[in-house]
Amino acid sequence: MRYLFAVLFGLSLAAQTAVVRTTGQYDADGSVLYSVYVASGSQKLESVAVGGTVPLGTRFIESLDVPAGVTFDGVRDNVAVWSLKEIAAERLVGPFTFRARPDGAAPVVAEPAAAVSFVSPEAGIVEFAGTEKVLAPLETSGSVIFDQRGTLNEKRENAPVFLGKSGVMLFVPEGAVRSQTTVTIDRQTIDNDLLPKTEEPLWWCGLYKVSLTPAEQPAKAFSFLFPTRRSVTPGLPVTTVSNTDNSWVKAADNRAIGFGVGSGLGSQCFPQFGGMACRGSFGGGFGGGGFNQVGFGTPARDRVNSNVTAAQLSSSFGVPTTPVSAIRDGTSNIIAILIGLVR
Repeated sequence: MRYLFAVLFGLSLAAQTAVVRTTGQYDADGSVLYSVYVASGSQKLESVAVGGTVPLGTRFIESLDVPAGVTFDGVRDNVAVWSLKEIAAERLVGPFTFRARPDGAAPVVAEPAAAVSFVSPEAGIVEFAGTEKVLAPLETSGSVIFDQRGTLNEKRENAPVFLGKSGVMLFVPEGAVRSQTTVTIDRQTIDNDLLPKTEEPLWWCGLYKVSLTPAEQPAKAFSFLFPTRRSVTPGLPVTTVSNTDNSWVKAADNRAIGFGVGSGLGSQCFPQFGGMACRGSFGGGFGGGGFNQVGFGTPARDRVNSNVTAAQLSSSFGVPTTPVSAIRDGTSNIIAILIGLVR
């Protein structure tokens, strides 16, 4: 059975030339990082402007991460605006990120309104109305208890569950452990001097301490969704490292989780809008020589570009897809970035 525990980019492409979507996440200093993503359709967009609304109850501070070649044009009528020459056909571009400071005047929304305008192939604008979903700060640690039945949802079904209010999700399949077991995670501060050096410079997305009690090697792989410290571009390559007894080991297999991945115990991670989906035992696994830290990063050069093609998305998510617009949930005409977990 396949579990899809994240559908993070959805909007009908019928009769449209682009889609736009937003995400929000708290930063360590209490500010909020809002990010806008744009996906083009089958035609190139030219003379492009991207706008992200500064939500009610927040104050714009600065523009942060943007794709290469993008110009920040300032804030107009409470909308942060960026411009770029073009977006090639069938591309996912972003994040266009800005920092805002909550002022307490209103609840902080998770997905503010945004829009993309263009002059060609014909003048137009595509809007995302945003949602009223309230953004909650994530706690730095969380845990969950399960047994031979694996992780169970409110309906007592074997399914992914959150570890407290950490934002981390975990799926443990039935039969993975033999007795009552606790998984605990702690989000840790990124320190480049302590993380391993890599041949290609990495931007470290996250670092977590993971513990399993009792410390026994599971019979089946666990699957995680770890929040990243900032939004990242889906489809970028990922390097995963694990640390046991102050010895860092690079995972041998970093292929993205896709649709229909088998049950091997290699570690696999891929980025999505606000998190990193990981599956496997990360080297030695839990217990018996397993890790106590896991870190993951994307190539700094690719993160700066923040621009992925349909072919990259198809490869990363393991689907035989040609156009970006063909990445769908299988039931409706939407773009969807999906995390597929198979048991």
